[in-house]
Amino acid sequence: MTGPRRRGAALGLLACLAVLAGCATVPEQSSVQVLRQTRDNGAAVPDGPIEDGDPLGLVRGFVYASGRPDDRHAAARRYLASTASGWDDGASLTVLSERFDTVFAPHSAEAGPDRAVVRMRGTRLGTVSPAGAFETAPRPVEVDIGVVRQGDHWRIEQLPPGAMVRLSDFRASYRSLRAWFVDPQRGSLIADTHYISSTRSAQLAARATEVLLHGPSAGLAGAAVTLFPATARLRSAVTESADGAVVVDLTGVSGLSERDRRLLAAQVTLTLAEVSVHRVRLLSDGEPLLADRPEVTRDDFAGLVAAPDKLPAHPLMVDGGRVHRIGADGRDAPVAGQAGNGSFDVVDAAASSHGDRLAVVSREETGTQRLLTGPADGSLTATPVSGAVVTALSWNAAGDEIWAVADGRLRRVSVPVGGPPAEAPVDASRLDGFGEIADVAFSREGGRVAVVAGGRALVGPVVPGPDGGVAIGALRELRPGELQDVVAVDWRSSEQLVVAANSERPVSLVSVDGLTLDHLPGTNLTSPLRAVAAASGRPIYVSDRTGLWSYSGGDLDAWRQTVGSTTAARPFYPG
Repeated sequence: MTGPRRRGAALGLLACLAVLAGCATVPEQSSVQVLRQTRDNGAAVPDGPIEDGDPLGLVRGFVYASGRPDDRHAAARRYLASTASGWDDGASLTVLSERFDTVFAPHSAEAGPDRAVVRMRGTRLGTVSPAGAFETAPRPVEVDIGVVRQGDHWRIEQLPPGAMVRLSDFRASYRSLRAWFVDPQRGSLIADTHYISSTRSAQLAARATEVLLHGPSAGLAGAAVTLFPATARLRSAVTESADGAVVVDLTGVSGLSERDRRLLAAQVTLTLAEVSVHRVRLLSDGEPLLADRPEVTRDDFAGLVAAPDKLPAHPLMVDGGRVHRIGADGRDAPVAGQAGNGSFDVVDAAASSHGDRLAVVSREETGTQRLLTGPADGSLTATPVSGAVVTALSWNAAGDEIWAVADGRLRRVSVPVGGPPAEAPVDASRLDGFGEIADVAFSREGGRVAVVAGGRALVGPVVPGPDGGVAIGALRELRPGELQDVVAVDWRSSEQLVVAANSERPVSLVSVDGLTLDHLPGTNLTSPLRAVAAASGRPIYVSDRTGLWSYSGGDLDAWRQTVGSTTAARPFYPG
């Protein structure tokens, strides 16, 4: 489960961090990219308000300037009146979509000739937690801001606490951080995206460490933990030694076992490596946390990172009742064993992340569909799962269980090496009310599952429970209103999903937290789309009404049809 939030940990940070409400909420330094921020018309954002501006333009300029968080939003504070009460810019951080407008509030006329109330109207994409995690929460937002005339100029006098920034400004001023947390079942580390803002290496290291103290985001709650105990904090400021190592001195961690010390050291070292810290001198009350290794690097913990084995260069597909491998030339050939030799009429399939085990759905003469598993080149064994329709197959990261949807119900099958398949408990109650389940995809690194239900793209943690059971944790819907009529989903990386939909935007890339959404070109694709396959560094495959198509992602690339595939082809990568 998620480690508790410990604001007390911030007391051990540099004095300049003590004023923060959270490491990503009120950063003190902005990225140099802030110099390239622009208005909607492409003009550079000014350092302060236009002196002959009107109230509506003043508030628009304030929102633009709020995208510059350096020096506690110094640029935005230039828009405030001298009579304005203290603006608590660190109370919250709201990310807006690009377009917003400013109008006079209905009661503005009552304010008088030298006062007005301006209503800012926009769309909230979500908020950023004090630990720097983006939490999707899309909804329309209206905020009334009081302005006053001071001499010949308008200034802001009253505004609610917290900062509001456009998505483009947030992406320009904040950097993403892959913070690493521990899968308590496997003892491996899983990445979790957070956002921090700073330019100096010592600040980056301090803020990255504070993210670990807070624990994983809600998107991994229950699936991963931080091994910083509740008593942990920084004993002194994060510094850089004369020989270039970053020194992190902790207190409150002395009671950890050797195993947990090693995992905690891995958390810190791998997370700091994301901000270009190559060597870490990790201390506990002034002494090395790991007695045999006073200084650690990323290479010391590479084996603890949850990651699939090397993926094959090309995907597989189900077509014509058999499982095929797609070759470098785009042509395919049936796999060895019963999955490819015609022993079964295969209508769907999935391969484990190691690529050595298959799960297939066989259509029997009676019309019943049955789930079978076995070695990729060998004999297949029936599982307890069958029904009129069995689909949406996905292996877990360990490759020892397969999930499927049978007649609309999510089923989980344990497939131990050397043992018979057996049904295992799964609590999917979080999916109740979303509608029909169309697709399921485990993250290849573990910890999360993506689901298509009721035409919506959802993602949530996979939480271990008692007696070998698991549950799907709190689900987040990715970009509701923008991702509609979704039919399939797959993981392109641990941070990004590929979504296929029967809409004007047929294929999209969306971050696992829902912050970023990019639409791929839909040229050559014909609705309805049926399946999608993706993997890190590999072409994306989609099946549509005319066959199987691939997309490599170049600027001038287009979807290319796979030779010989039929309209029934279903592509998949291992995992």
